[in-house]
Amino acid sequence: MLSSIFFLITGSIGLFYGSEWLIDGAKDIAKKFKISDLVIGLTIVSIGTSFPELIVGIISSFEGHNDFVIGNVLGSNVANIGLALGLPAIFYKMNFEYKNVISAFSYNLLACGALYYIILDNRIDYSDSQILLFLFIIYIIASFLRPNITSCDGELENKKKVCLKKSFGRLFAGSIMLYAGSELFISNGASPLVREFGFSEKAIGMTVVAIGTSLPELFVTLMALSKKEVGISLGNIIGSNIFNILFVLGVVGFISPLQVSDVSFELFFGVGLLLLLALLSFFYKGLNKLSGFLLVSIYVLFLYLQFYG
Repeated sequence: MLSSIFFLITGSIGLFYGSEWLIDGAKDIAKKFKISDLVIGLTIVSIGTSFPELIVGIISSFEGHNDFVIGNVLGSNVANIGLALGLPAIFYKMNFEYKNVISAFSYNLLACGALYYIILDNRIDYSDSQILLFLFIIYIIASFLRPNITSCDGELENKKKVCLKKSFGRLFAGSIMLYAGSELFISNGASPLVREFGFSEKAIGMTVVAIGTSLPELFVTLMALSKKEVGISLGNIIGSNIFNILFVLGVVGFISPLQVSDVSFELFFGVGLLLLLALLSFFYKGLNKLSGFLLVSIYVLFLYLQFYG
């Protein structure tokens, strides 16, 4: 028990410093190449914070824990919006233009729709993975080509000289630290505690493992908002959800076909949460404290349903 708590704390420290390095590196790269914070969040930062999901997915697949793979992805997507975005919104007001994020929401919905069609036969095989990876490539290209969010409009002005070598170094080191922190948190901290209570593999994947792999998104969002980088914080969450479905499941299914259990409820729950986020964003032109409380409350309901529903 005590050793698990120690690893929970150690993992959290790794996630904190990893997110700090990742944000700093991504911000400098954005300014150097005149790319907006939102696009950097949707692509580079979201890929960095989603490394834990990718590694956990590959390892779980090789060990035959398929419910961990799909549970981790869908559970993380719910946690990203309900926890990693909802909790920071309680402390920080998030202002952004709805027109600049509607396409990101649309890509997320498209990814969810593609996944639903693919898992109708409870399987993700080689051909399914090709579809997911193809959609991921289209998403990345489209993210960088949209002029209304890649233009700077003064937001990326920087009088400091940017050293790309150091920036990419911080980006890489931050991603590694995020992975190491997540690994300590999940494998050595959270999972041993929950396994003692005898819950199912699916429930653990949807909750504890998902929360553990979503901690990078939470820490990055908090750090980005503390630096007033709303674009990175929002882009990180939506980008990570798209990355989890299209790239993580695409790569894992490409390496080894996945047999998945019925996860329709969790998939549609995530879609509902995404639509709620879009609705709140439209009416409030961002997220406020009330929105944050609502998202966190819904996520707590999701956790309850996983164990007792």
